[in-house]
Amino acid sequence: MSLSYNSIFFKIYCKFFTKFVGEDDYGNTYYTKKNNSIKNNSRERRFIIYRGIVEASKVPQEWNAWLHHVSNDLPKKTSKKSWMKDHLPNMTGTPYAYEYKDQKKSDKVKNIYSIWKPDEN
Repeated sequence: MSLSYNSIFFKIYCKFFTKFVGEDDYGNTYYTKKNNSIKNNSRERRFIIYRGIVEASKVPQEWNAWLHHVSNDLPKKTSKKSWMKDHLPNMTGTPYAYEYKDQKKSDKVKNIYSIWKPDEN
């Protein structure tokens, strides 16, 4: 996948004019810039460069709290629990999207639920 010109220039900008803060388990990198302006409620600017597909659901909750100025403490590396699943992006609109299967049972007296299809009237 090739990067657009904007993302290349943004990475160069981050290299020279911002401070690297940390990286999460997904490889996303976090930066901060002291830019106390009225537009940002006199707070420092915090932002992220996603690794791979740009999707907000790939931001862990600790980093999300830091990005939105809920917490000023930098998140610590936490070990992943054995019962936790790996992140999957939103699959809506892809061939891998969840598809509901209507299973009508003949032993039931009435099965009043069915899947609506747009071509039905």
